[in-house]
Amino acid sequence: MAEENEKIYCGTGKIVPTQYGELTKVSFHKDHINTMVKYMKDNDTEWINLVIKEKRDKVEGKPTHYLEVDTWKPKDDTNNNTPPPAPSATVDDDDLPF
Repeated sequence: MAEENEKIYCGTGKIVPTQYGELTKVSFHKDHINTMVKYMKDNDTEWINLVIKEKRDKVEGKPTHYLEVDTWKPKDDTNNNTPPPAPSATVDDDDLPF
């Protein structure tokens, strides 16, 4: 399993202008796909989230973006088993408009 702060890069992207507007073209090498599959197996998941990030130093004719596996997971708060308090069901007659 990947370390919490370890970045997992997989793929590149490029903004391509067309007559209908800009498209984001994404490319993966088979090693990138294998990296994603390994991450999914290691984390026992059927889904993977990717983040498309813009490169700081762009080179003409080369990809302008890169993809990174989103490894964020919510913190497991198993110590707090107390349910939230139920809303009050009382009615204050002073707040009625009639």
